[in-house]
Order: sequence, then structure tokens, then C-alpha cells
Amino acid sequence: MHTLDLAVIVGYLLLMPVLGVLLAGRQRSSSDYFVGGRNLPWWAVCFSVVATETSALTVISVPTVAYLGSFTYLQLAIGYLIGRIVVAFVLLPRYFRGNLVSAYAFLGKRFGGGLQGATSVTFLVTRLLADGVRLFATAIPVKILLATFGVEAEFWQIILGLSLFTVVYTYLGGIRAVIWVDLVQMALYTAGGFVAVALLAGRLPDGWFSGLVEAGKLQFLDFGSHVLTNQYAFVTAVLGGAVFAMASHGADQLMVQRLV
Repeated sequence: MHTLDLAVIVGYLLLMPVLGVLLAGRQRSSSDYFVGGRNLPWWAVCFSVVATETSALTVISVPTVAYLGSFTYLQLAIGYLIGRIVVAFVLLPRYFRGNLVSAYAFLGKRFGGGLQGATSVTFLVTRLLADGVRLFATAIPVKILLATFGVEAEFWQIILGLSLFTVVYTYLGGIRAVIWVDLVQMALYTAGGFVAVALLAGRLPDGWFSGLVEAGKLQFLDFGSHVLTNQYAFVTAVLGGAVFAMASHGADQLMVQRLV
């Protein structure tokens, strides 16, 4: 199984720059490069959005949250849905009417270039910090996997390698390459999730489901916790999820560039 894991990682890393090179010839204007000429398939964009918001931190941390707690974490998804509906009906129409390629261009038209520059710099700095954490989280399982083959790679070497592969396909293929690579990425980790379920299902002890029910592990809605002391109280989770979705999908250029 370790050999298969390594083959998947190597194949994915090789596919990314190849896809970027194949798509590079389609970049005929800045609109092609930044928004894909606005003619990308809607389903590919949707999968790209899901893949983008599901980072290595999500894959590593969410199972732990569910294992130590329950399914109340999923209440956030209700808020996500509400927030995205607001973005779809309030913010996206304004971006399209202005023929804008960034969320911050709208702020520039509305409030001036000073605010546009300030928000753009803020995005770049905070995105750099956030993606640095995500890259480090990605390097942890890669380092462990390489160690099983006797390869002792440093974290900085793994991060540098991942960054170089990403820069190649992003620089050459623009948003079009990013979206198709995201699609491949989502297919990989979704397939990996189904494989993990299939492997673990045969190793569960008898009575595991009733044990989960008795322990309250399958609880989804939490109306009993205090909204100020429990992050997964219903009102707190739904409201927080909605605000987060409006911020990430309505103002974060990482998402807005895919949606416009």
C-alpha cells in the first residue's frame, strides 16, 4: 500500500506541470489567464471551489474533531449554505455587472484606489501566512511516507518541491490549469475517502454502530449548549458558518476569481 501511496503522489506532482503546459497555449489575454475567458464548465468550477476550500488541514483535522466529539461540526455546513446563497444573490451580480476580475477592483471603483490597494496587500499577506501553514501540514504526511522508503527529506525540501510544481502549472496555465488540477485533486481525495471507508469497514468490531449512538457520537444538531461558550452550539455554528462563507466566497480573491 505504501508503494501505491507514493505512486499517487509522484503521478499527481508530474501531472500538474504537464497540465499547465498543455493549457498554456490557450492564454490569449489577461481575461483568459485570470478568469479563463469566463467559459469554463460550471461543474468544473464548482468542484474546484470545493477542492480549494478543502485543504490538507481539513483532511487531517476534521476526522480528529469528529473522533473526539460528534457530528455537530457539520452544523457549520448549514451556515455555509446560507452564506453562499447571500454571495450568489448580492455580491456576484455586482462583480459581473462591473466586468471585474477581482473582489478588490469593486472596492476600488466604490471607495477609491487607496482602499483597493490596502485590501489587496492584506489579502496577499494573510494568504501567504495561511498557505504557509497548509503547505507545512501537507509536508507532514509526505515526510512520513518518504521515511517508510528510507528517504529522509527535510520539511523545507518538501515544501520547496511542492511550491515549485504549483508555480509551474499556475504560471503557465493560469486559472484554467488551476481549476482542472483542482478537479483532479478532488477526485483523488474523494476516491481516497471511499477507499478508506471500504478498508476500515471490514475491521470494525461488532456493535460499533450502537456504541456510537450510545456515546452520542452521531449527534448532528446541538440546541442545548450556550451560544457564547460552545463553538458548535446551533446558533453559533450556523451564524459563524454563514459569516465565514460570505467572507471566503464573497471577498477572498482565492474564491472570487473562480466564481467570476
